[in-house]
Amino acid sequence: IMSIVWGVTAYNHDTSIAVVDGGELTFFKHSKGVDFDADLAKKAISAVGFGPEVVAWYERPLWKKTRQMYAGQWDDVRDFSVMPRKWMKDSNVSYAKLKTFPHHKSHAAAGFLTSPFDEATVVVMDAIGEWETATIWHGKGTKLKKVWSVSYPNSLGLFYSAYTKLLGFKPIAEEHLLQKLAEQGDPSIFYNQIKENFKYPMILKENMHRGIWWWDSDTIPDDERADVAAAVQQVFEGQVDWVMRRAYLETHC
Repeated sequence: IMSIVWGVTAYNHDTSIAVVDGGELTFFKHSKGVDFDADLAKKAISAVGFGPEVVAWYERPLWKKTRQMYAGQWDDVRDFSVMPRKWMKDSNVSYAKLKTFPHHKSHAAAGFLTSPFDEATVVVMDAIGEWETATIWHGKGTKLKKVWSVSYPNSLGLFYSAYTKLLGFKPIAEEHLLQKLAEQGDPSIFYNQIKENFKYPMILKENMHRGIWWWDSDTIPDDERADVAAAVQQVFEGQVDWVMRRAYLETHC
């Protein structure tokens, strides 16, 4: 007997609920830019006529807090208002069973299990999951097997966000503006300097979680900002290419 499962994301940029009944998606709603949408659970229940038996949470929050401890994010460590049980209580579904899943596996599942492929290589890269920042998976049937990973503080996403901040944009929000600025610049001018951020492919020399403390943005002339952005984009794409080659080797050799 299959359970009525709600797949839920919340407290992290957006809120969404996907209702799966008997293996079929029967409802999906996404509130962009809203950490907690009080009406979303009501809409899900109204749409399908009943609440969840299982809430499937998109990350493992206690494991995430261990990384926040390591990073010295003590306000986040002590904040229990963003836990799944709190969301379930506020959404009046605290009777349901809770299951948590690794953040990167949730990303991989969203890509693979909604695709038309029975077998695939899946690559996930973001700023940070709980600890992982890049993973490679082999998907087959309904199974996902992780075959490679990189963990915090090594993060291609944080590298890109740190330079987003350096160039005067809002990190974890306006990375697209760095990408757009890069189109106007010459990557060769700062390429070697920015490539030096990496000790090895995907392994950073410095933790870039809080930005780039060793380069004062005020020392970058306005006419060179595009050149910095272009170099960041080229280094970023080179790292992505390396991960894609690694993905092929991990799943085909």
